[in-house]
Amino acid sequence: MSQEEKRVAAVPRSASVVGLPFALGVLLALGLLWATGQLGAALAAGLSYGQLPLLAIAVLGWRAERAPRARVLAVALLYTIGVGLTTVTLAMAWLALGGEGAPRAASASLAGLALVLLALLLLPALLLVRPVRLVLARVFPLEPDAFRHWLGLVALFWLVAIPLALLALLAGRPPLEALAVRTGAEALEQPTALELLYGLGWTLILSLAAAGFPQARPLGAALVRLGLTWPGWRWLVVGIVLSVAMVPLFDLVDRAASAIVAGFGLATTPSSWIERLFGRSVGIGGVLVAALAAGLGEEVVWRGLVQPRYGLLAAALGFSAMHGFQYGPDGLLSVFVSGLVLGLVRRWRNTTVAAVIHTGYDFWLLLGMQLHWW
Repeated sequence: MSQEEKRVAAVPRSASVVGLPFALGVLLALGLLWATGQLGAALAAGLSYGQLPLLAIAVLGWRAERAPRARVLAVALLYTIGVGLTTVTLAMAWLALGGEGAPRAASASLAGLALVLLALLLLPALLLVRPVRLVLARVFPLEPDAFRHWLGLVALFWLVAIPLALLALLAGRPPLEALAVRTGAEALEQPTALELLYGLGWTLILSLAAAGFPQARPLGAALVRLGLTWPGWRWLVVGIVLSVAMVPLFDLVDRAASAIVAGFGLATTPSSWIERLFGRSVGIGGVLVAALAAGLGEEVVWRGLVQPRYGLLAAALGFSAMHGFQYGPDGLLSVFVSGLVLGLVRRWRNTTVAAVIHTGYDFWLLLGMQLHWW
C-alpha cells in the first residue's frame, strides 16, 4: 500500500457526516445562482467545458459497484460524449481544410480522419475481454474488475488520441489557428472571468465526485486522494519561487521544442497565434482569474485525479493533449515537459504545491504579456 493510500485509509470513511452538509451547500449555491440570475450561465459553463456530463459519468461509475444498470447508463453517456467530440473534430477539420471549397485531396484526408476516429471509438470494446484488462492492469495501477477505472481509462484515451489525430491531419498546424484563418475570424471569443470561475467550480466538483465523494469517501479522504492537503508555509513559498523560475526555464524549453519540431519538418506554433490566444487586455484581475482557473483546475484533474490512478506519463500526456486544439506539436511537447515536472512535484510533495507552481507560472506569463515584457 502506498503512502497516499495509507493516508486515505486513515481518514474515517463515514460519508454521511459530510454528505448532508455538502448537499445543503450545493442547494444553497444553486439558490444563490438562481436568485442572482446566474444559474443559466453557471450550467452553460459546466456544459461548454464538459464537466457536467463527466460528473454524471463519475457518479454512475461509483454507483455501478452496487447498481449494474448504472454501467449501461455510464457507457451510453461516455459514448455520447465520444461521438460528440469526434463530430466536433470532424467539423473543425472540414472547416480548416476549406469547407465546401476544399480540394478533392482534402476530402480524401477528411475521410481518412473519419475512419481513424471511428476506430478510436470502437477500440475500447476490447476492454470487454477480461484478459485484455489483466494485461493493462500490469501497466496501470488498475483493478481488472473495477468498472470506474476502465471508464476513466477510455475517457483518457479519447482525450489524448482524438485531438492528436486532428493535429496529424493538419501536419502540426494548430487546429484553432487554421480554423481562424479559414473563417477570417479577426478576434477569438474568450471566456469571461465569471465563466472561468464557474468552470473552475465545476472542475473541483467533478474531481471530488470522481475521487468518491460523497458516495464512497468523506470529504477529507477525497481531498487526500486528490493531493489537496496543506503543504506548510515553507512549501508555499517554495512553490511561488519555483513558479518565477519556470518562466525563463520554459522559455528555453519552448525554444528547444520548436527546434526539435522544425527539425522534423513540422509546423511550429506561430507567435502571432499565441498573442491572439492570450494577448488581449484583461487587466490584473482577469490575469489572476485565468491563472487560477488553469493552474488549480488542471492540476486537480491531471496531477490530483489522473496521475495516482494512471501514472505520471499518462497524466502528462493527457495534460498535453488537452491543448491539442490550441497548439502545434512544439507547444504540446513543451506542455508535456511541464506536466512531467509538475507530476514530480505531485509525487514528491502534493497537488497543492503543483497547483501553486502552475498558477504562479501562468500568472507571471500572462502578466508579462499584458505589460508587454515579452
